Amino acid sequence: EHGRVSGQGKVSAELHTGSDDVDAGGGIRLGLSNAELIVNSGATAYSGDELMLKWGLNDAINRNNEAQNRSKNQFDLALIAALSHVDNEDANGQTTVDQTNVKLGAAATVDVDAATFTLAPSIVYVDGNIKEDTFVTVDLGGYVGIIDTPSGLFSVGVEALFTTEDNADHSFAIGGRWAYNDRVNLDFVPFVFSEGNRVGLPGIVRLNIGL
Repeated sequence: EHGRVSGQGKVSAELHTGSDDVDAGGGIRLGLSNAELIVNSGATAYSGDELMLKWGLNDAINRNNEAQNRSKNQFDLALIAALSHVDNEDANGQTTVDQTNVKLGAAATVDVDAATFTLAPSIVYVDGNIKEDTFVTVDLGGYVGIIDTPSGLFSVGVEALFTTEDNADHSFAIGGRWAYNDRVNLDFVPFVFSEGNRVGLPGIVRLNIGL
C-alpha cells in the first residue's frame, strides 16, 4: 500500500489475476476529503475481504515544510486502519471459515526523480478458526522508470514483505509496471520468491483504472 490518498470525488477500480493457484479478485478505491476508502473482495481467502481507511497526513506535513522554508510534497504519508470478517459455511451448514482481522499501520511514498519508493509497516490481529495470531508486517517497494514512450512509462521494480506471522515466510517479488496513461496502470509480477516460489509469464497481473 502506498502513502497517497486519491482525494475527494476520485474513484478507481483494481483487478488482479495470477499464475496457477492465485485467485482472481479486485477492489474499489473511493476518494474522500483527505482520506481514501478501499473495499477489497475475495471470497475464497480469509484475508481477502477487507475494508480499509487511509487518512492522509500531507496537509500537516506541508504546513510544517512551509514554516521551515523547505520544499513541499517531498513525500506522501497516510495512517491505515482496516477490518476484515469472513463467516462461510459449506452445503451442510458447517462453518468452514470464521475469521476476523484488524490492521493498524501507516504508509509512506517517496518520489526521487524517476523512482518511487514505498514503506508500509503495520500490526495485524487475527482471530478465528483459520488462525489466531498478532504479528507485524513491513511492506517495501521500489519502482524505477526506464523507458518513457508515447504509449506510457515502463518501470521495473522489486517488492518485499517481511512478517513475524507464525508459519509464514518473508516474500520477494520482481516485476514491471506499465503506466499506460494517467488513468490506467498495469503491474506484471512474473517472479515471486517465498516458501513456495512462483514463476510465470506474464505472472501475477494487477490493473488499476481510474473511473
